[in-house]
Amino acid sequence: MRHLRTGVDASGRSCVLEEADLGAVGADPALVDIYSTNDAPPGPRPHGNGSFLDLGVAPGCTRWTVVHWPAGTSYGMHHTDTIDYDIVLAGSVELTLGDGVHPLEAGDCVVIAGIDHAWRAGPQGASMSVTLLGSTPPG
Repeated sequence: MRHLRTGVDASGRSCVLEEADLGAVGADPALVDIYSTNDAPPGPRPHGNGSFLDLGVAPGCTRWTVVHWPAGTSYGMHHTDTIDYDIVLAGSVELTLGDGVHPLEAGDCVVIAGIDHAWRAGPQGASMSVTLLGSTPPG
């Protein structure tokens, strides 16, 4: 399992800020902190260049969904007023950011903090668990 945390670089381009191996599940239970917010609701996302996708999640509110992507399905570059906690449950998907394409497989997770991103499902499609946390729009 691995984790990607996204953000923007010094030139305002969406990118991976951190990538970590979460390790294998052992015999003993283990709690692994992946990401947390310190403000309620979370602060504003950076300004985006892609199209804005309004997911209808108000600041501080949440939505938990499962997304099933048929093989090869894609969704173009966009940004949202949410922090997204995504886990690939099955299959594979490509996450495209300003710094390039990041392949994700079952077990991988990513935090997308309202930044520009796009998706393309792999050859067998993908299923993802997605939790959305509404953040405030940029000022």
